[in-house]
Amino acid sequence: MRIDFKGGTMRLPLLPIMAAVVVVVGLVTSVRLGRVDASDVGILINNLTGNVAVRTQPGSFFYNGWMTDLHTIDKTIHTLGMRGKEGEVKIKTSEGADVSLDVEVNYRLLLDEKTILNKLVGESGVDRVRILEYGPRGRRGRRRLRGEPVDAYRQKWIRDYSRAVARYVFGELEAEGFYDATARDEKARVCEKELNALLNVHGIEVLKVVPDEFRFYKEYEDKIDEKNQAKQEVERQKVAAETARAFQERQIVQADKDAEVEIEKIKGTLQKEQIEATAVAVKDSKGAEAYAYTTKVEAEAIFYQAERDAKGVLAAAKAEAESLKNLVAALAGEGGHNLVMRAVAEALGRAEIEGLPYATSPVVQRLSVEGAPAAVKGGKR
Repeated sequence: MRIDFKGGTMRLPLLPIMAAVVVVVGLVTSVRLGRVDASDVGILINNLTGNVAVRTQPGSFFYNGWMTDLHTIDKTIHTLGMRGKEGEVKIKTSEGADVSLDVEVNYRLLLDEKTILNKLVGESGVDRVRILEYGPRGRRGRRRLRGEPVDAYRQKWIRDYSRAVARYVFGELEAEGFYDATARDEKARVCEKELNALLNVHGIEVLKVVPDEFRFYKEYEDKIDEKNQAKQEVERQKVAAETARAFQERQIVQADKDAEVEIEKIKGTLQKEQIEATAVAVKDSKGAEAYAYTTKVEAEAIFYQAERDAKGVLAAAKAEAESLKNLVAALAGEGGHNLVMRAVAEALGRAEIEGLPYATSPVVQRLSVEGAPAAVKGGKR
């Protein structure tokens, strides 16, 4: 290729330039802007080398669209609903009864790059497939298949494993056990453990298994309802008996408390009476002691007085006896005659002589006394 310009002509190699332009255009046109949302995991597959890269962090990036394919897999929590006439889990109980159970399984992608690379991509691939299920009946009574495109791992692993595990785990229950919510929840926890043990290695984590409505055959369900009603009646009777027993126990406890209160009252009254009786006894004892002391003191005083009186009488008697002895001694001598005469004189002096004249002759006589001695002092004529 020639290019003319002032001063001369220049040759340019056409093929190399065209090749360079093609390369530049190819590079520009092959660049793609990829984006991984927060709800997705990005899978980059190199079509030339076969290398697979995983992007778990959300964001935008550039990649070569000619050599690399970008796929996204939903990592949010999904719910597998197994319900209705076609989707319900049909179970054979340990007693041989047929039960239809609606079950929901909540699950999500296990965010481990190694597991995603080795198991999820290698076993299930990254293509989206359509899960087919029967829709509602149309006007002619026919049911049409419908479905939505989902990640391949959801179709390949979760549905079949969930139905199989739910069938044999809930099948361990007896028919009446389905009426017990606690028993159903316990079996749901067992299902979760079993499913995680089976699906974690395939990059799936089961979060929760939720058992919902269950159905028996009509005749069998009626029999179970009758049996459950009978059991409920027995339970009501047990509750009534327990209530009566509890009421009786409360009455006994109350009676015991009332008796204890009365006993304490009686004890208090007896203690009060005992204290009062003790006080009276102490008072009487002290009074008796005081009376005995007073009587003793008075007796001692009387004894002392009597002793003094006796001593006085004794002294007087001794004095009188002494005087009598002296008198006897005095009377034994000459002076005794004189004392006797004196005593006679004193006695005559105190004597009173009264007389009444009388005569034996009826002749009145006259008596005169003349020259009589003077009257004794103190006497009367």
